[in-house]
Amino acid sequence: MDKKINLELFRFDVKTDYLPYFAKLIVKINGQKSLLDLLAIVQENVLEYGYNAYGFKINGVVVFDFGLKIEDLIKRFGLEWRIEPLNPHLALKDLIIDVQPFLQKLELLKQVGLDELAQEEVQSILKDVEFKGLKALDIETQTIKDAFLLSFLPFAYATPLSVENPEYLGEAYFILVASLYAKHKTLEVLETICGLENGIFNAQSLQTYLFPQNPKFDACINELKQIVFERSELSKIQSFKAKLLKKVNF
Repeated sequence: MDKKINLELFRFDVKTDYLPYFAKLIVKINGQKSLLDLLAIVQENVLEYGYNAYGFKINGVVVFDFGLKIEDLIKRFGLEWRIEPLNPHLALKDLIIDVQPFLQKLELLKQVGLDELAQEEVQSILKDVEFKGLKALDIETQTIKDAFLLSFLPFAYATPLSVENPEYLGEAYFILVASLYAKHKTLEVLETICGLENGIFNAQSLQTYLFPQNPKFDACINELKQIVFERSELSKIQSFKAKLLKKVNF
């Protein structure tokens, strides 16, 4: 049975528009169809509507699996959908955003082994197949390693803090640090996330802002917080820990 969904579509082209706006569209689609099928209908009705493989937000919640059935999305979001990019401040063309700020934020992690981690992960995932449209012909190239890192983009701008504060490291950053720490077990890795203003102790719940929900990301970040408390020798962390313990024991 067809479902009628009322869409509010974020529109913006950095080349021609001064401010973003929303276009309304009513879509009729079978509940067994996928999100990708719905996007195809949108592009038929809204000329050159832009999106990419890294997902977008429906009613403020990140969706990045384009194979999801429409009926499952309706159960979660109802029949009124406000569709926006992962981070409207970085919009280039509709749902397509500038990925460079995210990649630039990860530069610090390259000093503690991020490129090597990306290379190993890509090798294990790709082998001889395609990933995000790139062939694994040269695993040493930064382009293909960046393609792996960009698979974390949905987590980079899921929470309100990660969108509104460009200085905040973000939940995707913390997940990558957790992977690096699991590999190296060094304090140097942990110290990249110890800033009290923009570091891991400001992390918000990803599960709240993702669909489908997955508790493993929050569990990973919470475990990393505990490791920082236990292992970091930085005075600011020890002082922060002492204040928290004092409040708990008060």
